Amino acid sequence: MDTDILAVIDTAKTATGPVKLYEGPEFAKVYIPGHGAIAGKIESVDLSTTLPKPARKRGVITVFDAASFNQVIADNSDAGDISIYIDRDVTNPAVVAILNGNGKNGPGWSDMRVKIAFRKTPQWVKWQAIDGKMLPQVDFAEFVENNLEDIADPPKADFLEIVTYLQATRSVDFKSGIRLSSGAVQFQNLESLDAKVGAGQIAVPETFTLGIAPLFGIPPYRVPVRFRYRLSEGKLSLGIKLQRVEDMMRQILEDIIAKIERGANVSVLDGLPPA
Repeated sequence: MDTDILAVIDTAKTATGPVKLYEGPEFAKVYIPGHGAIAGKIESVDLSTTLPKPARKRGVITVFDAASFNQVIADNSDAGDISIYIDRDVTNPAVVAILNGNGKNGPGWSDMRVKIAFRKTPQWVKWQAIDGKMLPQVDFAEFVENNLEDIADPPKADFLEIVTYLQATRSVDFKSGIRLSSGAVQFQNLESLDAKVGAGQIAVPETFTLGIAPLFGIPPYRVPVRFRYRLSEGKLSLGIKLQRVEDMMRQILEDIIAKIERGANVSVLDGLPPA
């Protein structure tokens, strides 16, 4: 500690009340004498709330897409040296910009930041919720019918035909699921006099494709999906398995980074920002 400051503190210790050691635009240092067995202490006093406006920009801004991220950077380019950090972990990606960091202009406070919060869309949450699960025939048919607009391929009319068949045969038994040379699975149901359903069959594609935006602020992406089924004592269970999700999320992150680099005109660093 500086000798002059020590001398000021030594003098302050002899005082009976608080003594101001330093006062700046945003905070002050005050020595508070102790009493009896309680030692004296130095405290910081926040003066920023008494100013007509903040002495500098600071805080953390959260946005939800690359366009908003770039706009915050453009609106606060006067804050200091800008650095953008990317964590490419597809399970927990992070994009953070420090607007007043360390750089060619010297050291910065690094407390003015903007980050992207990656929020899943409701539709993506729905499909993830059934990913890898086997559903009763009727539940699966209702799910597909309610989310038919998310299916990009094959045509929605083909899937509507499948949904109608599954709903019509909800109370009958199935005798087989045959894989055709095309890769599709053909289901054959038995006749049911009670349900007034005749024997029939329908082919379900082995795979289909979703056209969906997994995150807010991005366009739809194509997501391959594998169809699954299980026959047990004549009862049919159906499900789906999302394919290559990590590859899709990696591509989404690369597309977001490219938008940031073009819009913000700032180099992106692979790594974590300083604490």
